[in-house]
Amino acid sequence: MDNRRGRRFLPGAGSGILCAVIFLACTTTALVLPGSARAGAPDVAALQVVLRIHGTYSGGIDGIFGPETQAAVRRFQRSEGLIVDGDPGPRTRAAFGPFARHRLGSRLIRSGRFGWDVAALQYHLVRCGFSVGAIDGFFGPRTRTVVVRYQHRARFSVDGVAGEATIAGLRRALGCREMKGTVPVGVTVSGVGIGRLSARWASIALRSAFAEPLHLRARGRDWLADPNEFARAEVATAVRRALHAHAGEHFPLRVAVQRRRIRRYAARIDSRLCRPPVPARLVGLRSLRPSISRARAGCHVRRARFIRAVIRGLIPVERSVIHVPTKRVRPTVTRANFGPVVVIRRNSHRLYLYQGVKLVRALAVSTGRKSSPTPLGRFRILTKARRPWWYPPASAWANGAEPIAPGPGNPLGTRWMGLSAPTVGIHGTPDAASVGYSRSHGCVRMYRRQAEWLFRRVRIGTPVIIVRV
Repeated sequence: MDNRRGRRFLPGAGSGILCAVIFLACTTTALVLPGSARAGAPDVAALQVVLRIHGTYSGGIDGIFGPETQAAVRRFQRSEGLIVDGDPGPRTRAAFGPFARHRLGSRLIRSGRFGWDVAALQYHLVRCGFSVGAIDGFFGPRTRTVVVRYQHRARFSVDGVAGEATIAGLRRALGCREMKGTVPVGVTVSGVGIGRLSARWASIALRSAFAEPLHLRARGRDWLADPNEFARAEVATAVRRALHAHAGEHFPLRVAVQRRRIRRYAARIDSRLCRPPVPARLVGLRSLRPSISRARAGCHVRRARFIRAVIRGLIPVERSVIHVPTKRVRPTVTRANFGPVVVIRRNSHRLYLYQGVKLVRALAVSTGRKSSPTPLGRFRILTKARRPWWYPPASAWANGAEPIAPGPGNPLGTRWMGLSAPTVGIHGTPDAASVGYSRSHGCVRMYRRQAEWLFRRVRIGTPVIIVRV
């Protein structure tokens, strides 16, 4: 039944697949698991879901216990240290954990439930002609909406909860629209040969082919995505057309793509696969020199191209690897272009201007006297002003003082660079004799021309580190 790993009812499979499907259709109305695990197709679908969760199955959720599913069971048994016989018996099911705890019909299935019974319910709904998206064993809003629609159609009490009556109705195909007839010889849909199959088995063949997972690859990683999460294959329409087709006719399987879901998936992939660039930042001082972290490049998924690639990958039944297009994003701030850093050694009365980690110039300054010392710590330049006014601060030494307009007697000189420390800044001074001493009321005084030179080379946000030495 399987041509190779992960492939069912694929083009070119020839009469072997056709014979296998006819054999299964004739011998039993419900596919069975081998050995002690006797179950219908919904239980096989639930088995495939839990095997996919454990990473041993990469095929479609089609409810067919073929060689690929059995091989996945063997891989799981081998990984869990069980007897490797390919038979998902009680011990194997127990090793699946909480997912396999509840079989279909053993409890009410309502929003938020997760497990084997939910996966089987979803498969029943799909087989009844509804689209639940990905069969993943989770009873989310979409599955609840489909349950409500089924309860409406089957004329059950509508509550969105899959109880005994709803499950029994699905098992009896009550309210399901089943087609009758046999597909003429040689008819293929998107390369899937369904000639001589009954309408029911033609539907299973097409759903099985479309359920083949999308294989995604990016940045050295490979993963699978369920195509039913992004699109709905119009299987019923294709089967109705096939029943009335001429022998040997070929036509495509129409797929209704849901672009909004693909866009949301692209955003999730972007957040999980890529990280934004990390700019260089000032860590602190090392040997009294600025220490700047190394910048790291990031990436982002080219979402428009990725969405187009997923849509192209959904149309053919024969899947190929989809390469997720990504783009390297360089950080805007690096060590090379970090910008100015000011380091002030308070006790040495020196100001050092760095461009990144490179020393540009060392300048003499005046710092605060003992009664009002220049604060230590890490600050930023918040304001810059040419020809500033001086306003008396709320301090005892300035009581009764009046504002001073720009001019020769202004205590701030011709330039002001205000720091994030309140009332503290770097500025020029008309008292050149105070430079090199602790004479200020907390600010950092500079020679007038040197203050103008520094003013041109710093900007709002420039870090300023003041240390004691």
